[in-house]
Amino acid sequence: MNNPVYEIGFAGRIRINAHSLNNEGTVGNVTEPRTIALANGEKTDGISGEMLKHIHTESLWQLAKGQKFLLCSACDKLSPMKADANKQLKGMTVENAINTALGCPICDTHGFLVQDPTINRKSTVEFGWAIGLPNQFHRDIHVHTRVASGEKKRSKDGENNVSEQMIYNRPTRSGTYAFISVFQPWRIGLNEINYTYAIDNKSRKERYDLVLDAYKAMMSRLEGAMTTTRLPHFEATEGLIIVATTAMPVPLMSPLSEEYIEQTEAIAGTQSIQKFNSFAALMQEIDKIKTAIPYELGVT
Repeated sequence: MNNPVYEIGFAGRIRINAHSLNNEGTVGNVTEPRTIALANGEKTDGISGEMLKHIHTESLWQLAKGQKFLLCSACDKLSPMKADANKQLKGMTVENAINTALGCPICDTHGFLVQDPTINRKSTVEFGWAIGLPNQFHRDIHVHTRVASGEKKRSKDGENNVSEQMIYNRPTRSGTYAFISVFQPWRIGLNEINYTYAIDNKSRKERYDLVLDAYKAMMSRLEGAMTTTRLPHFEATEGLIIVATTAMPVPLMSPLSEEYIEQTEAIAGTQSIQKFNSFAALMQEIDKIKTAIPYELGVT
């Protein structure tokens, strides 16, 4: 594939066992897992798009550091502030500030919001919730304890024993999750004030490859919440990669539907569809897309 790529869509299912990647929060000593309400009112398990986007960002950051990409001062430390913490932008015109911010691969591909001057950049990478297929997920709450050596100590007044044992409850979830994501290569390096590219085609291609490699990295091992004690067990995956080579959005049919593959094939038109039925096949299909170049707006 040597054609320019306008958009790339990922739609599929992934089976994950014994994880706790995303939670609502902790009330007392109980951590509550994420819950999603579907259109029919049915409730199911979920991993938020915020969590998945954070995992992709961190994967991209690690790859960028390893490949010696020049990052802004905030992104160099993986700060969520991104371009807003770049003091170079203060006092610049909006157009120049955006061009300067776009010099950073992470600010460019994952978006930013700057207060002074007031500018924003929509992410070129988007994630939906990973949603557990109804009747194909399970959740348990497990009781754990923390006990220090000696177990107890005397209080300051010497009258009461204070236990160092702490009881806490954590969720463990297993299931098959529907996931969707979109990547917009045509917007890499694009200043959306004057609609010119702030970086050259070589740099755009390097960032295109970097984003795709970050997808491979995150799908090799998800690094989310509670992975120090609940590292996810990946079991299986299947789905589609949809590639648009013209200025037409890729169709994304939800993998919650049993007919998502057939529906996507029926409406894809000139889009290229690449199927995968294993993690190895997914990596191979992503590598095939890396032979392409990012679509350039206004060039036919």
